[in-house]
Amino acid sequence: MRKTHIIFVLTLLLLVGCKTENKNSSNGTDTTTSTSASASTENLDMSITTADGAVIGGFNLSPIKIVANNTNYTFKSKPDKHKFYANGQMKYEVKFKEESFKLRDADSDLLWKIKIYPDKVKISDNEENENAFEVRPYDDKIKVKRNEEELYRVNIEGNSVKVNDTEAFKLSSNQQSYVYAILAIDEIPNEHKMFIIAELLNKI
Repeated sequence: MRKTHIIFVLTLLLLVGCKTENKNSSNGTDTTTSTSASASTENLDMSITTADGAVIGGFNLSPIKIVANNTNYTFKSKPDKHKFYANGQMKYEVKFKEESFKLRDADSDLLWKIKIYPDKVKISDNEENENAFEVRPYDDKIKVKRNEEELYRVNIEGNSVKVNDTEAFKLSSNQQSYVYAILAIDEIPNEHKMFIIAELLNKI
């Protein structure tokens, strides 16, 4: 009887030990899975780097997907807006009107207002569109002005974006749209540029 009791206790301890080991092993796998994902621009329609190869971000246009600041952003579409999410949380909102759209943060505070004209776009950080950056193509260049002062002169040659005659950015494919001149505007954070450029390309 005593021998049977000892065998029963040893068997019980062995089963408990196996369950604990399996649980720890499972937890280890979950942790690895949740931390292994990282944002990549490799499979995007457009990826953008600085001239020396530092990744800025990129995007797909249909459906829209943004990668910026090493973060993947997916979106949910409504008739007059796009809401962008990262890690399950809403981070940005783009709200449309007929000839403009606004980029807002998660609290619905205005970041940038973009007005679209037949021959240019204007970008400002206020509802009144005051002190706006004006991005406009000319025959041989694209100019970025603010209050009539020329700030940046941009040339897009194949996949190279030159700012004031110096190569500043590289695109993953050859482009002609003057919208990419927005990359030159230092006052706009690179993360915000990805959303503005992608949404503009879908509208014009």
